[in-house]
Amino acid sequence: MLAVGITCLVSQFANAQNPLSLKVQTEFGLGFATSILHKGVALKSAQALRDQGLSYFQNTQGERKNVGSYGTPFGWVLTTAYYHPIKKVKGLMLGTALRASLTGTQPSSGGYEEGYFFNFITTTAGVKYYPFDKNNLFLLGEFGMASVLTKNRFINGEGKQNYFHQFGIGTNFSAAIGYTLKPFKNSEKTFDIKAVYQLNNTRVEVDNVGNDLWRFSGLNLLASMNF
Repeated sequence: MLAVGITCLVSQFANAQNPLSLKVQTEFGLGFATSILHKGVALKSAQALRDQGLSYFQNTQGERKNVGSYGTPFGWVLTTAYYHPIKKVKGLMLGTALRASLTGTQPSSGGYEEGYFFNFITTTAGVKYYPFDKNNLFLLGEFGMASVLTKNRFINGEGKQNYFHQFGIGTNFSAAIGYTLKPFKNSEKTFDIKAVYQLNNTRVEVDNVGNDLWRFSGLNLLASMNF
């Protein structure tokens, strides 16, 4: 009985052909993003200062002022994508996507003088798959390039606003699950709601370190319109 059930399930997937997968989709979307920092000498040392509530600036005596507790970098993600149906494989689409995640955080007592900004952009190729013919659930898998730009904002020893930037490039892998809505009966426009997980590995040139390998991820909750 179990073998029969598995065979029927596989047969259902093999014959699934969601009508949405037969039309070209051009997507524009907006959502919320948060960054999770995993690995990197400079990346984690800056995070350690924020965890202690300390300023990024250090005076000649090696002292840093307390600016209060930081939160997790949080912000916005913008996306545009294009998917083309692969008619020989039911439910499957191939495409490209561009996402820009703009996240940041400020300390509780440092005000505008202090802040940390963690922004990254991914350019990927990938697949979008509708496994069911009557259910608009879809899965996404993507691989491509990632670039990261960070900015530490602080007051220097002369009492002036100052910034320290770091930049790197590398690779990205993304996976997502979502659902397509068709709110208008007489329109081809659809809306996607999806949750996206991004894992990035970038190389950043850091003074006294050299090639600093950063690993970080992003969690996105997106809403997009498809034309």
